[in-house]
Amino acid sequence: MKTFLLLIREETQTEDTSYEHLQEVIQEHMAWIESLGDHFISGDPLEPGGIIISQNQEIDGPYVETKECVSGYYFLKASSLEEVKGLAMGCPDIKYGARIEIREIMNEG
Repeated sequence: MKTFLLLIREETQTEDTSYEHLQEVIQEHMAWIESLGDHFISGDPLEPGGIIISQNQEIDGPYVETKECVSGYYFLKASSLEEVKGLAMGCPDIKYGARIEIREIMNEG
């Protein structure tokens, strides 16, 4: 099995999301994780703040100028990119307009 990183990319939220909606989304994620079975390794939501650094620059978050942020991640096991793509399509955030970047973890041997 290979290991894949799923990065959830969403538009930066400008209005407040209700507590009820957040609880609904959390429950949807928990059900999705349960459905993944042995494919699931780990995952977590990310706080909205943070920074982006480079050699000559530091940008504070949230990143309104980019209109998109990474809101969470998952590590999944799958036999191929096609298999993990099928698993990722079940992520609840997709129905709310998020995009998921899928990257295979490079193994060193």
